[in-house]
Amino acid sequence: MGMTLSKKFMEDSFLQYLEEIFRHPEITCARVRDTVIDRCSVQEAGRRAFEAGYHDCCSDIDLSVKVCLPDHGPVTPEEYMKRIDRFGVSAATVLGWMFVPEHPMYRIIFRNGMRYDLGFEFEYSESAVLSPEPPPAPEEENKNWPMEKINRFWFVQIQALGKLYRRDYLISSHLANMNCSETLVMQMVLRDLEHGTCHHRYGYAEALEYVRDLGKAPHKGNDPTFNRIADHLYAAAAAHDRLARQFYPGYRDRCGDFLAIWDCYESSGG
Repeated sequence: MGMTLSKKFMEDSFLQYLEEIFRHPEITCARVRDTVIDRCSVQEAGRRAFEAGYHDCCSDIDLSVKVCLPDHGPVTPEEYMKRIDRFGVSAATVLGWMFVPEHPMYRIIFRNGMRYDLGFEFEYSESAVLSPEPPPAPEEENKNWPMEKINRFWFVQIQALGKLYRRDYLISSHLANMNCSETLVMQMVLRDLEHGTCHHRYGYAEALEYVRDLGKAPHKGNDPTFNRIADHLYAAAAAHDRLARQFYPGYRDRCGDFLAIWDCYESSGG
């Protein structure tokens, strides 16, 4: 059975995610808009919270968690938020994510299609308990193209796809073009590495990697603007995976997960 983003699946996934979050003893409550959820009300309040924010399969969930840290403890809020792996976020589970420090929150798209804006609030207590698990082994990192850029790319891809199916062509096109441009930057960095310099008086008539996949989008309709944006989204995704492998030989392609989510958006009509 293929991926689904039915309303029931999304609600069940959200409730399961809440249960996982409340396994951490320092989490005192969670909030979605005006609905507060605690350990005793995950099912009831969680369903109300989901219903209040659900519009379609492109919907994300604005989830804020309140964390109680020990007074004068060794872990600061900044250090705590770096352990996003404790909230189920890893290369194995997530298609893309990005941190927004000014809020502060993470914007996350899981491989199963669930989207969250996960924010944090902090309070302090002398009796607070915090026993974080040991951190996972650090991901392989290439200083020429950090993993943060890859994770951000794939979040933006889904953001653009959602805007496309909600017919916000201006923002969707902007984001799709931005990600096509990102693949050009990847090519420029690879060119610099190949030639050992970032100064090029003349170019080398390079082929544009994303152009190879224009016209191959899996879903099209009768709207030429929709089709044009879809083409750029697919081309950016396919090109990015090929280029990412040049920075990370063990890179696991993400285009397949992206296309599975795209199939769900298409089948539901957005």
